[in-house]
Amino acid sequence: MTWESVLAAPTPRQHIAQLYTEPGFLARAVGRFVGEGLRRGEAVVLVVTPPHWQTIARRLEDDRSALDDLQRRGQLTVLDAAEGLAQLLVDGLPDRARFRTLIGGTIDAATAAGHGSVRAFGEMVDLLRRTSLAATIRLEELWTELMTTHSFSLLCGYSLDNFDSQIHRGLLQRVSTAPSDVIPVDDYARLDRAVERAYADIFGPSGEPASLRSTFLAHYARPAAMPDAEAAILAVRQFVPVMADELLDRVRHHYRTDHDAPAAN
Repeated sequence: MTWESVLAAPTPRQHIAQLYTEPGFLARAVGRFVGEGLRRGEAVVLVVTPPHWQTIARRLEDDRSALDDLQRRGQLTVLDAAEGLAQLLVDGLPDRARFRTLIGGTIDAATAAGHGSVRAFGEMVDLLRRTSLAATIRLEELWTELMTTHSFSLLCGYSLDNFDSQIHRGLLQRVSTAPSDVIPVDDYARLDRAVERAYADIFGPSGEPASLRSTFLAHYARPAAMPDAEAAILAVRQFVPVMADELLDRVRHHYRTDHDAPAAN
């Protein structure tokens, strides 16, 4: 399964986390998520930074008036992520009642507009995680809680490097527990090749690395749906932590020097 297919047809209450370092990848992913929703007649709520909205809007529709019309009809709602976050915080933490009023109320309005299912994309968590881990976790909890009472699919964007060992030691583990799906990179086939080569580098070039990878995957309890290659990276951190950073370094090297990878659109 590709990230494109995950984003094209999410199920109600499906929570997807996307990691990215290149804004272009974020724009492609959100464009897929939002564009498919609009084409299917679904309502879309974006809690997004203005620069990212401008990039996403260009991918969605050359004719800006069409997007304006979608907003007037209530099928598309765009909120400023920083302004929204400022409205939610009380003593540095997101307030449940304020979150319910702003985000829950926006989801309610989108549902009431009669456009069928609702898709939401949010960047508030990413803005908040740069200053407070506790507040980030609380905001994730509020999103998860809202999904128990409101029927919508959710995509959250995180400007995190999937090959950063510091991220893998802490924040990624937390990010992976709330969503139902994690999109770690833009090219799954390329990641799979990189992990295969990294396993050979670390565990030997014979047939054992492939067998070891299969064993790890069979015993690793994934916190969310993710590519096998990503799970194979996380499994090493759980089962052979002393080798985790070295493996990640090799995966990074092979991923970024893979000349078989096609150019991004």
